[in-house]
Amino acid sequence: MCGISGIFNFDGAPVSEARLREMNNIIHHRGPDGQGVFTEGNVGIGSTRLAIIDLREISNMPLYDAQNRFVIVFNGEVYNYIEVRKELIQKGHTFHTDSDTEVVLNAYMEWGEECLHKFRGMWAFAIWDKQEKTLFCSRDRFGIKPLYYYKDEKRLIFGSEIKQILDCGVDKSVNDETIYDYLVFHFIDHTENTFFKNITKLQAGHKFTIKNGQFKVSRWYNLPENNVMKDTRNLYSDFYDLLYESVNLHLRSDVEVGSCLSGGLDSSAIVCIMHEILHNEGKPEIQKTYTAAYDDPLIDERPFVEEVIKQTGSTGHYLFPDINGFMADIDRMTYHQDEPYTGATVFAQWSVFKKIHETGIKVVLDGQGSDEVLLGYFSFFPFHLKRNLLNPVKFISEYLGGVNTSNLGFNKFTQNLIYFNTGSVRYRHVLKNSRAFVKNDFIEAYQRRGLFNDMIAATSLEANRLSNVWNISIPSLLRYEDRNSMAFSVEARVPFLDHKLVEYVFSIPLDKLIQKGWTKDVMRKALKGKIPESIRMRKGKLAFSVPQKKWLKEISSYLKETFTSDLRSGRFIDRDKVLAIIDSGNFNDKMLYRAFALEKWMKVFDLH
Repeated sequence: MCGISGIFNFDGAPVSEARLREMNNIIHHRGPDGQGVFTEGNVGIGSTRLAIIDLREISNMPLYDAQNRFVIVFNGEVYNYIEVRKELIQKGHTFHTDSDTEVVLNAYMEWGEECLHKFRGMWAFAIWDKQEKTLFCSRDRFGIKPLYYYKDEKRLIFGSEIKQILDCGVDKSVNDETIYDYLVFHFIDHTENTFFKNITKLQAGHKFTIKNGQFKVSRWYNLPENNVMKDTRNLYSDFYDLLYESVNLHLRSDVEVGSCLSGGLDSSAIVCIMHEILHNEGKPEIQKTYTAAYDDPLIDERPFVEEVIKQTGSTGHYLFPDINGFMADIDRMTYHQDEPYTGATVFAQWSVFKKIHETGIKVVLDGQGSDEVLLGYFSFFPFHLKRNLLNPVKFISEYLGGVNTSNLGFNKFTQNLIYFNTGSVRYRHVLKNSRAFVKNDFIEAYQRRGLFNDMIAATSLEANRLSNVWNISIPSLLRYEDRNSMAFSVEARVPFLDHKLVEYVFSIPLDKLIQKGWTKDVMRKALKGKIPESIRMRKGKLAFSVPQKKWLKEISSYLKETFTSDLRSGRFIDRDKVLAIIDSGNFNDKMLYRAFALEKWMKVFDLH
């Protein structure tokens, strides 16, 4: 795991090596184990390294091929590098390191851009071909690792984090439309646009090239279409085998691997499968798990976590996020996130990775991606019921099952059913909520209903799942995961987003994924006897929750000072409304936190 930097000058001006080194220095936290740069005329690339596979200096980057024609900087992990390496050796390639970086470079030499389809993993990398004068950059299928860029007629600047690009003198103007989507719709990381008007995100499954001075962005990966399995007799065993294989691959490392553990289905499955793998391989390692805990039993996961620890013999590490830690770290966390985020739960995850770093662990497995792919969120349930409207018996059975497993009761469940299935109701609701904090003239200045409808994808369950994968949910969760982990020089791996596993899940008939009121039904059945039963059939979940409303009330004076002293977000936020609501103590904590996070971001990055 690392960070990368790059500059390409279209006007032919030489790239400054000092500038690249400064870009590296800004993301030293991503790779404290080594750094390097390469420049050749009007192109330059750089890297900071967090050594995970082949810890020797010989694997530091930039890395060159044997003929010194190609040079690469690489951020991420290709977990099947051993298998790809064997295939390349059979084709005559030689290797000087044991790193996956050299495998990626040789794979590009052998297969060109088609090499991307050989890899199982997460990455953002840049390769410069000295002979063809071609720059090739790629991001992994689901966007687990980040890549941002700025481009004008004179230059292209790219990096793992936005702050590197800003340091190159790029105009820091904010993107009003992105801020609108954030404040009004609660959307974030949902398009290629960032909160900075002039900085773009290379989206998941995309690549770009510069050849003959021409810049081209294109999509290289998408999920297969019309791939529904016909025979489901071995569904549960096949699913488990693929999940087991993914976790096993994600354990490849030359340093110790730990795991985040929330007490929910996903992280518990990963920890229990890790234990099974280590046991089967006769390895005596004691697993280390990391959990955010609270004194409030309504949000504390420890009873479930303890069951997993008991079953696996793991060493559990607990941390207790509180308002004092939040206040101490809020500016630093905002800086590392690069852009505003949606709630204080991000601080819970931040605290987990801080603890992981303090215990000396450099790699952890986490459960991101499961809910979106396996239909784990309650918001999927109304779309599931909609599919069964023409079958009254099944509709009623699924309806009653959903009431039972969601713990919402008939009235609340029915309200949610209508809300999530009716785009016009949702649209009116978000507009009404936003008017409590956001300036009316800002709300009226944009007509974004078309984008809202596209993102919530209320037409079908299939469309809504795809939107969660590519736009609404996974991109923001992965951004938080990357920034929070890398702030503490920790590599976070997400086995549920292995593309072979995801493609398999997308081939499963939808009625197998939500069944008799249970979301993620395939996974629950596949894990029978593998994880504690109370977790396998658990109703509801908390993940890394925090008492956000309670915290905001406790820091009301700090909030008021934030919105009165040197206000930066005054074009968007109605200060008088915000101050009045803070004083009242009666507020929508999600909306207030977004307003607070926006103002804090503008102050930390000195924006206007």
